[in-house]
Amino acid sequence: MVQFRFCIISTLLLVFFSTIASAQSSGTESEDVKPFEFALIGDMPYANVDFRKFDHLIKEINADQKLAWVLHAGDIKTGLSPCSDELLRDRLKRFQQFQLPFILTPGDNEWTDCHRFTAGSYQPLERLAYLRKLFYPQPGVSLGQSTMTVTTQARDPDFSEFVENVRWKKNRVIFATLHIVGSNNGLLPFSARTQADDDEVKRRINAALFWIKQTFTEARESNAHGVFLLFQANPRFELAKGNDKRLGFEEILNLLEQESVEFSKPVMLAHGDSHHFRLDKPLFSSGAGKKHIENVTRVETFGDRDIHWVRVVVDPNSPEVFTVHKQMVEKN
Repeated sequence: MVQFRFCIISTLLLVFFSTIASAQSSGTESEDVKPFEFALIGDMPYANVDFRKFDHLIKEINADQKLAWVLHAGDIKTGLSPCSDELLRDRLKRFQQFQLPFILTPGDNEWTDCHRFTAGSYQPLERLAYLRKLFYPQPGVSLGQSTMTVTTQARDPDFSEFVENVRWKKNRVIFATLHIVGSNNGLLPFSARTQADDDEVKRRINAALFWIKQTFTEARESNAHGVFLLFQANPRFELAKGNDKRLGFEEILNLLEQESVEFSKPVMLAHGDSHHFRLDKPLFSSGAGKKHIENVTRVETFGDRDIHWVRVVVDPNSPEVFTVHKQMVEKN
């Protein structure tokens, strides 16, 4: 009887430790893959008349218990309004009313276009430095009343200034922000433009290319179910390669096409800039015959006077992974 009990105990222990070893060896396979949701906004608040509407939006998002975080696709003011310290601090104060972790990727209105007379005739690079200091005070930590930890590109000594490019993972899905802005990614000329402005664009594009490659490499190595990328600019997907309006975006679009095809699983590209909601398949494969790259979906946020938001439902076990729902704020 003693020997029989010993055999049973030995067998149970063997099964127990085998289960632990299996879970450890599977790595990411044992991760939670439950669905979750988050809010996506952009191009807001633009003007004083929009503040009440923006308050309504904040209240609605804060009341939604299903959301994990809030993403803002940039452009936190109009391109003609002052780029003053006071205005930028006002926007930070408003964003800090979100109870959830809040992640912002910069837009052209808050630094690239600040050279305009009505915007205050600022030097764009000076405004960029202030923007980084104000909105990214703790590199690798989000804004919002509840914060979350993210990986920042600033950890890389080769790209130490890019605190705004961040990446994180939840339930086998990879998320990343890319500092890609309108005005041809900062290449549009202006009277006080210097070589330093040109150099900044080249460096920022290189940083974005490197961050894209790293993001998809991590997605493949971790067997992620999907990739979500957030940036501000509408890079003119629909235009032919070589079109002047794609200047500043061409290299990035080519890499997104290449990496998305190789990844082959769902990829969502989210941006603002054009001020109207849209959901489509924006990328086309190279070569003969213009065919959509079916695993890539673009979602564009509401913006300007349309103060509404987008709900993104992430289900790692579904074929599409990402499902998008328009959320119209009734009071707006």
